Amino acid sequence: MGSMRLRKVGLTWALAGAALLASALLPAATALAAFHADDTLASTSDESGTPSFTTEGSVTDFQTSRTIPYWSSSFTDPTNQVEYPFTMVGSDPRLGGSTTVATEIIPLTFNFVAGDQDVSVLNVPARNYVAVAVTASMDAGASADATIASPIFTPSTFSISGDAAVQYGDAVMRAQFGQVGTGYHVVLDQPAVLDAASIDVPESKGVAVNNPLGVLVGRIDEKWFRAHLHKLLGSLHIDSTTLPIFLTKNVFVYRDGDYLACCGLGGHGAGSTTGNGGGSINGNGNQAVQTYVWAAYITPNSFPRFPAPYAGLSDIHSLSHEIAEWMTNPFGINTAQSYLSPLAPPTAPVCSALLESGDPVTGLWFPMAGNPDPAARGVWHPEDVVFLNWFARDGQDAALAPADGRYTYMGHLTTMLGGPFLGFGILPHSC
Repeated sequence: MGSMRLRKVGLTWALAGAALLASALLPAATALAAFHADDTLASTSDESGTPSFTTEGSVTDFQTSRTIPYWSSSFTDPTNQVEYPFTMVGSDPRLGGSTTVATEIIPLTFNFVAGDQDVSVLNVPARNYVAVAVTASMDAGASADATIASPIFTPSTFSISGDAAVQYGDAVMRAQFGQVGTGYHVVLDQPAVLDAASIDVPESKGVAVNNPLGVLVGRIDEKWFRAHLHKLLGSLHIDSTTLPIFLTKNVFVYRDGDYLACCGLGGHGAGSTTGNGGGSINGNGNQAVQTYVWAAYITPNSFPRFPAPYAGLSDIHSLSHEIAEWMTNPFGINTAQSYLSPLAPPTAPVCSALLESGDPVTGLWFPMAGNPDPAARGVWHPEDVVFLNWFARDGQDAALAPADGRYTYMGHLTTMLGGPFLGFGILPHSC
């Protein structure tokens, strides 16, 4: 793993204004391909499949003060009269208050070797593209600085919700509960950044390839990566009240030894600090419960169709997805009545009961100005978010509803895309 030392990042960033670019939100010509809300993965080099995210661990008994600050409540779904408990980061919006969560960023460096990997499955004959494994070191160190400069950590103006001088996650939570303009906040503290952890990837566990657009993409075996991630998480001895964020630089995960069973872009999890990020905990209020996030900082043009309205897979898109889901489901236990994904075609329906606010809108994004990377069109690509009231089918406390009743953060900007996106303007269909 390499040795690491903790260094604080002492930077003052100018406020990054948000500009809603109408040209970036044109009606979609085609819908997203089907995706599975659990662990389905997709390809980056060819034109098939979709990206995915995972919930890596959960805790069934998290009642302890030795974890991130949280509040709990429940809603009764009016369509089946079942009560569903839920827990979220911060304080109860109905009581107001501001919460700040300590954070640490752990950049990961993956060292790939070009050996005997057979990467022919990544060939794209229609483009006369032949994939070739390359030797490369993919370091997320610079991505940590970019992440801190982004709206994830830098207070910004969010024109969609009319919020100013707030972070992305804070803006989402304030809009979700009708708290824009109030003193309610859920804030990520400016992070400490660890030196990058260097990880050698055996040729049997991963490969780096330049895709048809010349973008370097790293693929690593999902199980192998999780084992390393959990080992690293255990060795760092991070305080359980802190959120560790593991960053990769355009390195994604694949499954079952198949490079095309790719690509997992991120995940979030929770568990005992001695239990490798998962499992039931019963510590009578004394057991430490660690929550964590891992996400890929994405290079533009790593995925097909970028930057279509439904393909904003660039820069902070993955991390914004995971931060939103960590805030709304930090312990991986929140569920709702099962629902059909509006973006899945009728011929391949996708059913889920997870209250994972980013999964139903993976890829859907809104632009925010200030990204210095010209390949990213000068904008950040945070993800849209599905609100609690959509999952609850409007069964949540009225005081926990957005001011205008929208079901996603983008609201009418989501539904104006037409087609399956109209499904986010109405309550979900049950499976």
